[in-house]
Amino acid sequence: MGQDHSCVLPKSELDSIRENTGFSSQQITRLYHRFCQLDKTTRHEDKAVPHVLNRRHFEHIPQLNINPLGVRIIDAFFSGNREMITFRDFMEILAIFRPLRQEGPDGPYNTRDRKLQFVFDMYDVDGDGVISKEELARVLQMMVGVHVTPEQLKYVLELTLEEADDDHDGEISFEDFKHVMARSIVEEKLSIRFLS
Repeated sequence: MGQDHSCVLPKSELDSIRENTGFSSQQITRLYHRFCQLDKTTRHEDKAVPHVLNRRHFEHIPQLNINPLGVRIIDAFFSGNREMITFRDFMEILAIFRPLRQEGPDGPYNTRDRKLQFVFDMYDVDGDGVISKEELARVLQMMVGVHVTPEQLKYVLELTLEEADDDHDGEISFEDFKHVMARSIVEEKLSIRFLS
């Protein structure tokens, strides 16, 4: 079996992604091959045609299908009504999940604020910059499914709003969210160890 020449990332692109995201060359190469495998719908004999993914590709990933927030995670990759993503787009989202380094600068995609923004966006279903009571209820329902009663869900919803809504306007702004999350170790909870 020979190498799939349509799935070779140009060195300049690899270097640029490594510089911007902090992933190692080996990690990028491994993820690029997985990205190419997901792009099953297009034949890429012409190297000038880049591999791209659409929402449907993600919907066929078993781990996302069983995740209660799978739809919201997929939405994060396709924000702003984006229909397709390139490998660079893919890596910029994945970089959010890289653990923060103890020393040295982290890339622009891997900061505490970016991690918090990602989580905030999971709840901000309509993308208007605030989490409404209805959005919070919808996402909480996705997470717990049928494992809690409507009364329990309402109780959790009220407690969450009481704690998070600093200005008591019935919505959670990103600033409210950051304030509440100040006590959380989001750097550890929203990090994935990528194999080298």
